[in-house]
Amino acid sequence: MQGGLHIKVLIVGGGIAGLTLADGLHRMGHSVTIVEKSAKLRTEGFMIDFFGPGYEVAEEMGLQNDLEKIHYPIESLKFLSPEGEEKFSLSYQSSIRRMFQGKHYNFMRGNLERLLYDRVKGHVDFLFGTTIQSFEQDADHVNVTLSNGHSLPCDLLVGADGIQSRTRSLTFGEDPSSLHFLGYYTAAFILDKQGMDEKYRKSFYMLPRPNRQISVYPIDEGRLATFFVYRSPRLEEPITREVTARELRHHYGDLEWMVPELLSMVETASDLYFDEVSQVRLPKWTKGRVVLIGDACQAVSLIAGQGASMAMAGAWVLSREIEKEPNLFAALQNYEELMRPPIANIQQSAQKLAKWFVPENHLTLWLQESMMRLAVLPPFRRFVNLNRTKLPK
Repeated sequence: MQGGLHIKVLIVGGGIAGLTLADGLHRMGHSVTIVEKSAKLRTEGFMIDFFGPGYEVAEEMGLQNDLEKIHYPIESLKFLSPEGEEKFSLSYQSSIRRMFQGKHYNFMRGNLERLLYDRVKGHVDFLFGTTIQSFEQDADHVNVTLSNGHSLPCDLLVGADGIQSRTRSLTFGEDPSSLHFLGYYTAAFILDKQGMDEKYRKSFYMLPRPNRQISVYPIDEGRLATFFVYRSPRLEEPITREVTARELRHHYGDLEWMVPELLSMVETASDLYFDEVSQVRLPKWTKGRVVLIGDACQAVSLIAGQGASMAMAGAWVLSREIEKEPNLFAALQNYEELMRPPIANIQQSAQKLAKWFVPENHLTLWLQESMMRLAVLPPFRRFVNLNRTKLPK
C-alpha cells in the first residue's frame, strides 16, 4: 500500500492499460473499481506485435506462460502482388523473433485484454456499460458522477479510456490540438468462413500498394482476421458502417486476390473496427488527483507498433511509483517524468517512419520491401537491439 495507506481508485477504461494498473494496485492492497463504456469485453480486434517494455512488464507479472498460450504460431510473412501471387516471404522466427532474441509475441489485442481481465476479475469491481459524466475534486478526494446517475467517491481517478478519452476532456478541457492525425485510417474485422484457415495456414499475408495495404492472417476455428490501413485526408463526416464500407471500396476496390470478397462483407461484419491513426500529445498528464495512462495521454499510433506494450509499461510504472512513494502527488509526478521521454521518442520515430509504413509510390514500396528482406541479417538485428525502448527504472 502507498505509505501504508489504503486508497480507493476509480479507473475509467477496462482496456490493457486500465487492467494492468488494476492488477498492480490490487496486489498492493488498494480498492479498485473499473468503469467501462462497452457492455462487455471487446472482441479480438486485430493482431499486435508485443515486445519491448510491455514484455518486461509481463515478465515482472509472471505472464510469460499465459502469453505463450495466446501467441499465434505464424511461420512466415508473405508479401503478395496485386493479383495475390507471392512475391517473397520471410521466416517469422528469423526475421522478427530472432531480432528480439525471442522476446516477441504476436496475438490478438482482445486476447491480451481477456487474459488481464481474467487475472483481476475476482478482485476488482467492474461496471460495464458505464462511463463518467463529471467529477469534482479537492485536496483530499475526487467525487465522480457516473453515466448511470450514481456518485462514486475515490482518492485517485485514472483516465485509461483511450484516444478519445472523456476523462482527458473533463480534466483539461476540449482541445482538438492534443489529437494529432497522421494521415491514415485503419479497419479490421474477422472473416468466419470454414476452410479458409487451411488455405492460409500459419502465414501472415500482406498485399502492399502505394498509399495502402491489406493483411490477412488465420486465427482459430476456421477464421481469418483482416487488417486495412490507407493514406487519406481527415474525414469531415461521422464514421458509420456505411462510411467505412464506402471508404474501403474506394481505396481497395481495384485490387484482386480475395479483396472483392472481403469488401462485400464489410457491411455485415459483426466486429467491424474503423478509426483514424493519430497520436495524443499533451503538456500535462496529471492534475491534482486525476492522472491519465495508456492511449488517453500517450497514444503512439499503430505505425509505432508499440501501443499495447507502452500501455502496460505506463500502467506498471504508475503502480510502482504509487507503491514506493508515500506522497500520492509526488508519485503521479514521478510517473509522468519517467514515461514522457520514451513516449516522445516513439512518437517522433513513428512520424518519421510513416511514409515507410505505407509507401507513397512504387519506389518507396520497393525500398520498403528491400528493407524487409534485410531484416533477417545480423547487422540489422544488432541495430534494432541497440535502439530498443527500455522499461523506465
